[in-house]
Amino acid sequence: MSGINLKSKDFLESLRLFEDDRKISADFIIDTLKEAIIKTYQKHIDAPAAEVRVEMDGKEMKIYHDLTVVEDDSDKFDETLDILYSEAIKIDPLVKVGDKISLEVNFEEIGRSSISIAKNMLKQRIKEFEKQRVYEEYQDKVYDLITGVIKTVEEKFLLIDIRNTIAIMLKSEQIPGEIYRENQQVRAVIKEVSKNSKGSQVSLSRADAMFVKRLFEREVPEIAQGLVEIKAIARDAGERTKMAVYSRNEDVDPIGACIGPRGSRVQAVIQEIKGEKIDIFEWNDDLGELVKNALAPATVIAVFYAPEDYEGLTEEEIERRKHRLNRPLCVVVPDDQLSSAIGKKGKNAKLAVKLTERKIDIKMESDILAQGIDIEKEVEDFKEDQVRIIKEREMKKFLAQQEEALRRNAEFNEKLAQEGENYDAFDEVEIEEETPEVTAAKEEAVETPVIEEVEEPKEEVKEEVIEEVKEEEAKPKKERKVHTSDFVSKFEDFADASKAPKEETVTKRRRRKGEEDERRLRASELKKDKDYDIKPEYTDEELEEIELAQEMEDENSWINDDDIDFDEYDDYYDKD
Repeated sequence: MSGINLKSKDFLESLRLFEDDRKISADFIIDTLKEAIIKTYQKHIDAPAAEVRVEMDGKEMKIYHDLTVVEDDSDKFDETLDILYSEAIKIDPLVKVGDKISLEVNFEEIGRSSISIAKNMLKQRIKEFEKQRVYEEYQDKVYDLITGVIKTVEEKFLLIDIRNTIAIMLKSEQIPGEIYRENQQVRAVIKEVSKNSKGSQVSLSRADAMFVKRLFEREVPEIAQGLVEIKAIARDAGERTKMAVYSRNEDVDPIGACIGPRGSRVQAVIQEIKGEKIDIFEWNDDLGELVKNALAPATVIAVFYAPEDYEGLTEEEIERRKHRLNRPLCVVVPDDQLSSAIGKKGKNAKLAVKLTERKIDIKMESDILAQGIDIEKEVEDFKEDQVRIIKEREMKKFLAQQEEALRRNAEFNEKLAQEGENYDAFDEVEIEEETPEVTAAKEEAVETPVIEEVEEPKEEVKEEVIEEVKEEEAKPKKERKVHTSDFVSKFEDFADASKAPKEETVTKRRRRKGEEDERRLRASELKKDKDYDIKPEYTDEELEEIELAQEMEDENSWINDDDIDFDEYDDYYDKD
């Protein structure tokens, strides 16, 4: 029997090409090859239910057909699934009915047509694997900045080689007037990741506003650190970009941070987008101020809600329309600023509409006055409504934060409760195992002791106590042999001289009434009979050590130094 030689040069070279060029592991190729061979053999014998397995012994890949041993007179015999007992014992004399017999299959019997089917199946599985891998890799990277190399330049699209796949950039996603060449390195953002029957397709863009935003995030460290935020951006590729920025730190100028020293940062972005103009202004929560900044360089006199026709509407409908968030705006500009506000081909106004996400109707001041509209009143009403909207937005934000905090607190409490249940269950097991005697002992141990009053002892009892004390004092004590000496060391003299009289510290503790009386009685009797003038007592060995130490101290004293002439200092002291 012959199998697939896993050590052949062609097979190993194919695996290497898959790993290096298409980034597919050899294990996946081998597993896919096994599955393809099994399906091919099952189709070759026209038995989808046949038990087929592929094994590898390190050098060859072999295919086996497993058959069930049945009796010779079985009515349900199937040659693709079973083998007769009389045939099975020729292969294995110890086989029994119901056992499995494995027959090795010769690949040459499969035929070229079946091998072609296995080849196509292998290709299909590899394509599906690559499609799924590409989709999983890029589905979470939409609007991320990426660098690729142009492989093909067509009139309507570009094919760009990015990591592990070929992406496409349509003509509409290219910067107008920009020239592209093969093998040119380009930056772009991932616009879309799609998955269909033909495979996973990654679409790139250089015309999207997010491309400019990602370039600023790359060039401006304050944006990457979170100190400066790009709140809104609108772009007309190849012409102009408007960008509203906001600073989270009062000490950081958001516009200056984006422009950079001598305009280096903004110039790096402009160079990447081929000289496109960029307007950078500060973000404002007040919609009126934001519109004024967005329409720069034109001068804006006033911003308010555009007049609407409420004829035929109910009061509820009118109130609902007045409070909707996307109400169109009316912008009043001086008569000589109308063309500047609209811009060339209306591009300035279009960018302002994209950035604010509102419909804007730009009017000259003379036209508004001719219509009899009170500009000051409209502006005042607009500002009041903006204050209301800002408060509602802040309240929603606060409620959302509070809800998130409550959710986290609930999760934390639930986790603690689960841990507590585990501890409680453990304690319950311990309590159940305790015997009544142990429980009673625990209760007795933790019970608070009660102090009972003891009646004051009578005079007879006091006399008996005094006699007992005297008898106890009269008994000889078993002590080691000591000698009483009048010897006092220098250290003892020094200690006695430096010892300051201290107040006696009395340790307070609860005593019973009888104990207190007995203590006082004993103290008074001992004071009469005892002499408290106690001298230190030393053993013979201690006395010898003290005398030896005293001699050494005298020998080493500077007073006994023969080199010192004390007489020469007498004249000095006599002068005083």
